[in-house]
Amino acid sequence: MRSRFTAFAIKDQNYILKTWDPTKQPAKIEFLKETIQWKQLEIIGKKKGGEKDVKGIVEFKAYYLLESHQYRMHEISRFHRSQGYWYYLDGTVKSIAKVDQDTNKGKNAPCPCGSEKKYKRCCGKASF
Repeated sequence: MRSRFTAFAIKDQNYILKTWDPTKQPAKIEFLKETIQWKQLEIIGKKKGGEKDVKGIVEFKAYYLLESHQYRMHEISRFHRSQGYWYYLDGTVKSIAKVDQDTNKGKNAPCPCGSEKKYKRCCGKASF
């Protein structure tokens, strides 16, 4: 999980795709917008995902800057292990909000990229 966050922060599309389950990965990652600066990852919790497990779930909050405003994305992601490596399957965005706001907006919130579309129709569409 942390290595994928770092890959998003440095915009390493190759690593992100390499760690994405081949049956679920997009051909191209549209949501690596240059205007987003990923800043911090906070792991809330995990289920399974140990040495003997083949499935795992990670709940996290990722903080980023967009147009000088700080945002928080809260997501629950599913992973599976194959041949000793963990792969991202999919995730559910629980909320996206400005850090100074304490509202749960979810996928129906305006997209933080500034497109004026709903998140689920814009940046959220590519990831799930």
